[in-house]
Amino acid sequence: MRQTPQREGILHVLRASDRPLTVEEIWERMPERRSGLPTVYRNLERFVREGWAESILGADQVMRFVRCDSRHHHHHLQCERCGRTAEVDACGIEASLKHLEILSGFKITHHQLMLFGLCAACRVEPIPTEGGPR
Repeated sequence: MRQTPQREGILHVLRASDRPLTVEEIWERMPERRSGLPTVYRNLERFVREGWAESILGADQVMRFVRCDSRHHHHHLQCERCGRTAEVDACGIEASLKHLEILSGFKITHHQLMLFGLCAACRVEPIPTEGGPR
């Protein structure tokens, strides 16, 4: 894929973030906003196809993107409190998927698994209470 300032800008923004970002957030953080939102969308779609990024549908039903370090099949962990993500370089469910194929008659072509929990930093921070301490 040809390197362009727009593609480099998008990848830079994704690399610098420890959380998945919406297209609008990526565009707002780009150093030079010479490209419009449609260009950012098209490049992100290409990055997902090439394995350089992954699209993640959040609990709020908003699509966000995260930079992938590995180009092979992997999954992500996301902190429920702060939104940080971590790439998991393993899958481990292939045997279960083969069993599901036998039971269902489907040929599974791909899957996406998102795991949620609390990151190390959020596990040690107290959970804020509404109204604060009294």
